[in-house]
Amino acid sequence: MASILSDIIGGLASAAFPRLCPICRRPLLHDEHLMCLHCLLDMPRTHITDFEFNTIHSRLAHHTPVARAVAWYLYDKTSPYARLIVQGKYGMRMRQCRALGSMMASEMQSTGFFDGIDALVPVPLHWKKRLSRGYNQTEEIARGISAVTGIPIVAGLRAVRSHGVQSRHNAAERAAALAGTFRAIHTDSLSGRHVLIVDDLITTGATISESLRALSAASPSALSVLALGLTR
Repeated sequence: MASILSDIIGGLASAAFPRLCPICRRPLLHDEHLMCLHCLLDMPRTHITDFEFNTIHSRLAHHTPVARAVAWYLYDKTSPYARLIVQGKYGMRMRQCRALGSMMASEMQSTGFFDGIDALVPVPLHWKKRLSRGYNQTEEIARGISAVTGIPIVAGLRAVRSHGVQSRHNAAERAAALAGTFRAIHTDSLSGRHVLIVDDLITTGATISESLRALSAASPSALSVLALGLTR
């Protein structure tokens, strides 16, 4: 009886407030999650299969070695798929961020990318920016990844100072603005372990490079990188 009542209430709620695909805006079917099947299949994935040296490694060009690096899909701000990251960052879509993390991890789990990784470290937000947004989207993405892989999340980085919006700056300007932004914390939990840095979007690579620099102070055995999106 309780199950039937729950189904009725759920059906009425879906009729009044249908779940919509964030890409095409069509109502989602009962077995579709976050995106409709058509948009999920058409998602412009990076198809990166060489985790140990690819375009992300070249873009980072950092003194701290990167063991593995991958991003799930190609990000274009003019594409409707850009909404996945923009809404997650500014639209109070915590569940959407977690769902994207889970979907990405589920697709990648059979590739061996997560093998031997001991901890997930989300790229942090300064407390002022976190207060204004209400949450850190990379933490939610990491929670989705952890739910699929079982890899624990460690708050291994702290943003010790704030910085402005970097979208209009070039690579050199971003690197200069971000220098010294992060500091490694809880280093005992990271020392000698393979740590995976989680971010939402890689553009010039300045944020990830600063994260790598800061985390190297924790003496991990290896550092890897994973992001939802990668600009072309």
